[in-house]
Amino acid sequence: MLRWVNPDNRRYYQVDLVKDLLGDWTVVKAWGSLDSHRGNQKICLVSGKEDGLSEIQGLIKERLWRGYVLQSSK
Repeated sequence: MLRWVNPDNRRYYQVDLVKDLLGDWTVVKAWGSLDSHRGNQKICLVSGKEDGLSEIQGLIKERLWRGYVLQSSK
């Protein structure tokens, strides 16, 4: 799991690549405010592990471009 925080607007964004119960690869994205319990998540089905890793690489570039700082990586 990767988690970023934007200190300017107090927002977080996290992403994880997981297999679901049926064995399909999914990218789980979650985002929200650090100041409240409100947020949202989206689960995207990908065609395989490599496709999911490729999508996460794109998200890494986008988060850094938007001013987010990597907080943790598990």
